[in-house]
Amino acid sequence: MSSRKRAIEDVTVAKKKQKGNPPMAHHGLENQGATCYLNSVLQVLFMTTEIHDRLDPDKKLQVADEELRNLFAQLKETTCGTENITKSLKIENVGQQRDAAECLEMILHKVSSGVTEVFKGQLKHTTTCSEGHCIIEEMCPFLTLPLSLRGTSDQSQEASYSVESGFEKIFQEKTFSGDDMVYCDECEKDTEATSKCQIEFPRVLVVLLKRFDMDYNTMKHVKSNRCVDVPRTLQRMDKTCQLYAIVNHMGGLQGGHYTATVLSNEDETWYEFDDSRVRKLEEQPFTNSMTYSSSTAYLLVYRASESPERQEDGGKDARDKERKPREQKPVDQDQAPKEGIEEAQGEPLLPQSQNTHDMSHLHLNVQQKVNNRKHRPSGKGTHRNDHESSTNILKKPCVIALIVCGCLLVVILIIILVTQPV
Repeated sequence: MSSRKRAIEDVTVAKKKQKGNPPMAHHGLENQGATCYLNSVLQVLFMTTEIHDRLDPDKKLQVADEELRNLFAQLKETTCGTENITKSLKIENVGQQRDAAECLEMILHKVSSGVTEVFKGQLKHTTTCSEGHCIIEEMCPFLTLPLSLRGTSDQSQEASYSVESGFEKIFQEKTFSGDDMVYCDECEKDTEATSKCQIEFPRVLVVLLKRFDMDYNTMKHVKSNRCVDVPRTLQRMDKTCQLYAIVNHMGGLQGGHYTATVLSNEDETWYEFDDSRVRKLEEQPFTNSMTYSSSTAYLLVYRASESPERQEDGGKDARDKERKPREQKPVDQDQAPKEGIEEAQGEPLLPQSQNTHDMSHLHLNVQQKVNNRKHRPSGKGTHRNDHESSTNILKKPCVIALIVCGCLLVVILIIILVTQPV
């Protein structure tokens, strides 16, 4: 059955159910052909109530904001279409399957910065020497946090992948010693060092499971159907993140189908959104365990909150602030993201640009900077820049004398050559 016929059938079935049954708690979105990726992302955004009040009502400034506001209002009442959304996002070929992760980032690049900030997090990579001097500090902002499903040499791809372990692996400290020591400008020598990563949580954390990846043995792109253990909560320091949505992908690299599994804000029940079809899951996730096994989960959406102890402290601080007179200070807003991204090229489900939701190149930059500080040649002045090296040379009388003598010899040689008769 073609995607177009399936979309028409879904809408017909949904409308018949609405006529004969009591009002549904939630409603679906019509598939325009192959827009299941868009529908799944939109259902997740609809359940992300943190962004609703941040959508700019001024249509002249933010067309995408206005269309999302209208769509969310319709979704509260009935099944609806997404033609206006695809138009505002400049999606021309609705029959082409695209990547849901890129679709999410495309929307976040189109809407106002206030909405984007809800999803904007940051990783901070810091390398310090044994004396505590900061050698390298790198800030890596992200909208989606990618986790590779590749196992280590002692792990089989057949085994389940632990999202919690993969998340914690990001923050594992790495030490440099022996032949791997790193040069420290403050210590002026190679020294043992430690590299660590810290995270600045966004209000909504989107974890990307990298199911679409490159197989370097065959030099071809592949789709991984590896089963993953999805935790109900992710915790780091004083932050606790609660899962409330999953975007699933069924199928292969050349095509497939997207659905969304979302926790309802109204009855705290998990629903499956399959285009215009919406159903309550018979087997509710996390009923008997704090993990949920899935071979189709692609995007995991968590809502961050502070730990109870921190919330109490925060509430106390907030009450103290209310007693003090407020000072009007200019708000330093983050610069709005770059408008739009390029159209998809090549294979339908392959991400358009690995850099759009893959921070591996940023991690490599940090590692490269560390490597550049290893195995520095011995000798004074090799660790300093040109200006510092020049300054050190000028402080040495012997070197100055040699330079002067050299210049004089050059001048004398030129005079001899000029005055020599032809």
